[in-house]
Amino acid sequence: MSDTTPTQIISLQFALFFRDIVDRPDIEFADLNANMMNIFDAIPSVMPIPRELPPEVPMVTQRSESNEYVCNISRSRIDLHFQRIGDQRSNAELIADFNAKVLGFIAYVLKKRSVIRFGMICRYFHETSTAVQAIRSKYFLDSIGDAEELSLRFNKKGTTLDWAINDIVEISAAAAVIEGKERLGIYIQRDINNNPQPNRELSEQVLHKISKTYSGRLTEKSIEGLIK
Repeated sequence: MSDTTPTQIISLQFALFFRDIVDRPDIEFADLNANMMNIFDAIPSVMPIPRELPPEVPMVTQRSESNEYVCNISRSRIDLHFQRIGDQRSNAELIADFNAKVLGFIAYVLKKRSVIRFGMICRYFHETSTAVQAIRSKYFLDSIGDAEELSLRFNKKGTTLDWAINDIVEISAAAAVIEGKERLGIYIQRDINNNPQPNRELSEQVLHKISKTYSGRLTEKSIEGLIK
């Protein structure tokens, strides 16, 4: 099934931040692929990152041969990436795949490590030759004039199960390379994450609740509502 709309997912990402630094993520998460239905069928890479470097620098990368699925693991966090490959799957199908795999990902990571923060990020591209005009008419007064470049960023904060949740939206007129061809349009990134709390960890139940509550904001309909 192919998307026929001009708004397409570029990538989806789910990140978990550990409470404590992991000394050897290559060893601790060695069975990741087996617990993720063997989606990472390419040879993994391990970088001997010096301890002097920031702990968020990826040490382990697992990926699929197609690059559709990628997982980066550092000493402080683990990030699961979904990349759009071609035009075979609709936005809705990509979101459904993302939601299903994230549930298993959460369960696996929490058996290994305590987590204090999550991040759920989607990146869309809406193809249009009038990107600046569209952003200006949606968010700005006419007094802004005939700008050639335009972008904005805002945070719609909320609360779920006593956790403060950030919903950070970034919108800009931009060019993107899709299937090898540069296209003009609107780039939209939505980053949903929580504020860490002292001496408090995120449970599997809480993460499932937050994911269920906010995943609707990653859909094509929700994203298009930000630009139309």
